Formats: sequence, C-alpha cells, structure tokens
Amino acid sequence: MVKLTVVDSSVAYKWICSVDEGGVDAAGALLDAHETGTILLAAPDILHVELANVVRNSPYLDEDESVTIVEEIAHFAVELMPSTPTRLSRAVRLSYKHGLPVYDALFLQLAEELDCPLVTADRKAFAHIDSPVEIRLL
Repeated sequence: MVKLTVVDSSVAYKWICSVDEGGVDAAGALLDAHETGTILLAAPDILHVELANVVRNSPYLDEDESVTIVEEIAHFAVELMPSTPTRLSRAVRLSYKHGLPVYDALFLQLAEELDCPLVTADRKAFAHIDSPVEIRLL
C-alpha cells in the first residue's frame, strides 16, 4: 500500500527554487518517492496558486522565467484535493485554534482528514502545533 503524505507550498517551492536553502534535498527526495510510486503526495487545490504567487514575487526571477516555472508546476502531479466548504470551515477552526492563516490551516486540515503526515518547511507556522497527525519539518 502506498503511503499518503500532505505537502504544503513551502515544500513544493523547494522543488522549483534554485536558491541554495535548507531542505531542498529532503523535498527533492519526497518528490522522487512520489514519482516512483513509493508515496502519494497530496495537497489542497490552492497549492498551485500559492506557488505561482511565490514565483511571481521572487526577486530572482523575471516575468518570462516566472511564467515558465508556473507552467512546469503542473508536471509534479501532486493529488490536488478541492477546497470544499466543509474543508474550509474546518480550516477556519484550525486557524483559530493554532493561530494560523487559513491557507496554512487548510494543509493541516487535509492531513488530519486523511490521517497522514503533513510535511512542511514552514517552521514559524507549524513548529508549535499540537496535532493528531505527524507534522514533519524539513
């Protein structure tokens, strides 16, 4: 059985960034495991929008480079789960409980719903979270 794992935008960004920062190798290993079928990566459907926004605001990329990267994001084939009203309302509750922005809480909500780990590089947001699911910090 393939193990399910939720990844957030901070991890997916490491798949496309060329800046030398921590966690790039670990994020790449997750993507490799996904591509070989060892694990299945999932995320809320806002993943691509968040990545496009980060790419657009990167001081290292011009417009054409940003567009190229955004077009390549779809090739990662992460299982995108719709942000349904039920999922959003649960994310709002988690947002209040943990002091998270709703868009970050949506990733945690999905991991809790699917009863699987959440992998993130966002230590500031998730290091203090007490959750029934494992939160792995890159």
